[in-house]
Amino acid sequence: MAIWNALVSGMEWVMQQFYLFTHSYGLAIILLTILVRVVIIPLYHGQLRYMRKMQELQPELKRIQQKFKGDPQRLNQETMDLYKRAGTNPLSGCIPMIVQLPILYALYQALLKFPYHGVPSFLWLPTLSKPDPYFILPALVAISTFWQTFVTMPRNTVDRSQQLITYILMPAFLFYISMRYASGLSLYWFFATLFTVAQSYVMGVGRPRTPVVKAEK
Repeated sequence: MAIWNALVSGMEWVMQQFYLFTHSYGLAIILLTILVRVVIIPLYHGQLRYMRKMQELQPELKRIQQKFKGDPQRLNQETMDLYKRAGTNPLSGCIPMIVQLPILYALYQALLKFPYHGVPSFLWLPTLSKPDPYFILPALVAISTFWQTFVTMPRNTVDRSQQLITYILMPAFLFYISMRYASGLSLYWFFATLFTVAQSYVMGVGRPRTPVVKAEK
């Protein structure tokens, strides 16, 4: 608990330093978001590499699922053999995400409870401590979330219900949340999402690539 409190307090201190430098809480949030995202770049790149490799394996995984759909034991064995030949592990994509979560949640807590001084207005926002009364920022959060999903989600690898959740319901949910929470949190989420999209394009996630393993006859 002491380590957690220190992490949250550290986030707040860094944001306060950015505010003293920029004299704008909005710019301080943006700079803090970028700083945290830069720090976790190695972790997120590991996650993106795993996602890209899984994209490349999807055609062969589908072939195996069709061929051995009546034999669960053989299906599991063939799937594990495919992962082994491709040099990947299904658990390897979870580890970077697990390590990132405490850092990102600490940033969330720091912004949620941050003691703003005065009226922290920014651009069209009357105050970052309350929701956007014009719903512009919630709309930007929803659009950027949809964009991130479109860029990072493997093509043709999920059923229609999953597509509905990821492409429609998630942006809609975040739009609703952004309408209720402080604009400072929504501002963080928007710029964090833009940063993630930029990383995804740099890593080439979502682009068609040559399969990493050859299908066995």
